Amino acid sequence: MEMSENYFDEYVLQGGITMLALLPLSIYTLGIILQRLLELRSTRVMPHELIEEAKGIASQQAFDSFRERLASLSSPLAKTILAYIEAGERGESIHPDINPTPIDDVMDKLYQSLSSLSTAYVIAPLLGVLGTTIGIMGTFEQFAIVGKRDMSALVSAIDKSLITTMWGLVIAVPAYYFYAIMQNKIFRYEREQFPRLLKDIMKNLAPFIKLNPISSFGRGVTEQNHNASLSKY
Repeated sequence: MEMSENYFDEYVLQGGITMLALLPLSIYTLGIILQRLLELRSTRVMPHELIEEAKGIASQQAFDSFRERLASLSSPLAKTILAYIEAGERGESIHPDINPTPIDDVMDKLYQSLSSLSTAYVIAPLLGVLGTTIGIMGTFEQFAIVGKRDMSALVSAIDKSLITTMWGLVIAVPAYYFYAIMQNKIFRYEREQFPRLLKDIMKNLAPFIKLNPISSFGRGVTEQNHNASLSKY
């Protein structure tokens, strides 16, 4: 217990006022990393049950029920399938190779969800350097007032000032590492897994997608154009 108190005093309390920002930031960053890792699991991004249900649609009634249920689902795959269905109802292509916009829109939101992590790995080192700068300035000011030239005291004071720099790097390095991992994971979803999966799903759903009246979406798309978009399958 005494040892833990010594560590707390040495690596937290002696860091100065900047630790009031660095400590909450470290907890926040850890929480964001854990949350985003859970959210980007393949079982959550592409639920197996949803895939099987989409591939198993065999009637108009089943499709209508499935389409209605998609609006209540939060997974990126559900949002993408719904976006492609709506695109087909507007007469646009539902083939991922021809019309990648629905995938890009959903993936952009996943990329944006990492912005708080990128902010953390940028801000943390800056706060650390700020704390170190404040500490060193205070140390030199005290030495100027006292007028002593005690090198051991100077080294000890500078050592304490570097605590915040250490904390800034402790936060920034894992934040940047996991940011890169998650960004690469989203990229694989965007470029490989989603296009391949959605080709099969939309091929199965294409016969059940009905063109909405032109007045419902205000675009001059004809039935012929709609049939051409579905004929890709």
